[in-house]
Amino acid sequence: GVSDIVYRIADAADSEALAAFAAGSFAETFGHLYPPEDLATYLSVSYGAAIQHSELADPAIRAWLALRDSAIVGYAMAGPVDMNVAHAERDRELYRLYVDKDVKGAGVAHTLMRDVMAWVKEQGAEALWLSVWENNERAQRFYKRYGFDHIGEHKFMVGRVADRDFIWRLTL
Repeated sequence: GVSDIVYRIADAADSEALAAFAAGSFAETFGHLYPPEDLATYLSVSYGAAIQHSELADPAIRAWLALRDSAIVGYAMAGPVDMNVAHAERDRELYRLYVDKDVKGAGVAHTLMRDVMAWVKEQGAEALWLSVWENNERAQRFYKRYGFDHIGEHKFMVGRVADRDFIWRLTL
């Protein structure tokens, strides 16, 4: 059930488990959209254990885990704005928010999002930014409930494939 889900902040020791969960989540959600070699390139560049380790070791970046029986069932990651948009220096970007299909609808994403927003406000941010795939309607519905505004769009590269992603901003 939902009651046995534990939440905590990730640290560098979680990098291998997070890399595996993150790559698996991305592949399960979006893998069918891309040629296998482009998917493989993207996963190795974006979700390798070494990359996760450097992100988790970076004090400017924060990651939150949802765990059930000590296995990751969801995570969120946020940090300095990484997109090419005009933003305030203290603004933060939600890089990723994924929840395992087995716990979707159980409030895990909302709990993670509340933790992200509390941290972002502590950072003194004026806004929280994110990028969401144009066809990911479930994610868009979720973020709309928090009051994000559509600011623009950009190309999001997965290997050689250019996706159209929406850039959204939540004024805090």
